[in-house]
Amino acid sequence: MTEHLREWVTVAGSGGHIRATRNTLTVLKGAGEERYDIGRVGHLIVVGGHTIHTSAVVALVRAGATISFFDADGFPAGQINPPHPQDAETIRFAQQKVSCHSVALIFAQAGIDARILAIERYGNAHGWDLLYEGELEFLHRSREELPFLIRMEEVRRLHKLVSDMYYEIMARTIPAELGFKRRGRRPHIDPVNAMLSFGYAVLYGSADVTLSAAGLDPDSGTLHEGAGGLIYDIIDGFKPLMIDETVFSLARGGISACDYDTGDRRCYLSENLIQNLLGGIRRTLDDGRINTVVRDYACALLSGTEFSPVY
Repeated sequence: MTEHLREWVTVAGSGGHIRATRNTLTVLKGAGEERYDIGRVGHLIVVGGHTIHTSAVVALVRAGATISFFDADGFPAGQINPPHPQDAETIRFAQQKVSCHSVALIFAQAGIDARILAIERYGNAHGWDLLYEGELEFLHRSREELPFLIRMEEVRRLHKLVSDMYYEIMARTIPAELGFKRRGRRPHIDPVNAMLSFGYAVLYGSADVTLSAAGLDPDSGTLHEGAGGLIYDIIDGFKPLMIDETVFSLARGGISACDYDTGDRRCYLSENLIQNLLGGIRRTLDDGRINTVVRDYACALLSGTEFSPVY
């Protein structure tokens, strides 16, 4: 059974209890109880404050599943993975030798292209009132300028500029009462940013599983530096279609005041809103496409050929 055909189990919010027998994973939350066949679980994603028994960890690891942990804001906290493949050492050595600049350009282009296409899809479907004069032309010129940038800081700066513009443009399509104006820092105080972070956590977990299975070092990024840098590189071009459109669609459709709670420090999403969000993400998140990009990167590293991902 391939990994992308196995079930994803997500436990979000707080107060859940996760335990298991040799064959069954049980999630208790409030008055509800969910049971899953251990052999069918490929990935357990735990977001927020929950209790997980060692019985669940042992049973899942024995079955070859991955367990990913995220804090309440969707920031990666850790992961338990199946063993690395035998050629992991060779692949990771090749990662250290790769031209960071050339690979960063590829990932930056994928992310910029995906965001421009998302804006154009919305404009073609709903009209172009979301744009100020000259914005789309500026984005296209920025995309054309990208291959000529020499220094890494220039590549990262242009990528961030386009990303920031993208969120600010899409924010104009969201009801003003939700308080979303741009992509902000954690902790988030509006529901749209909170939903985006939750969705990105799910996407991050999917890519992390695939990278680990391929033997790649998730921290050896190019466009993104630091812990999980390569994961952020891989998922950047997938965010608009696999996560953002679901989040923005939910926001435009109307989120009631009972679907979230904005406290002094952060916005808390209701269980109902989380389940609606997960339902949309399950329809748009395509593990197969992520697996293909990761596989192509690993193959390019091992063979010394050009990396040409298809997003």
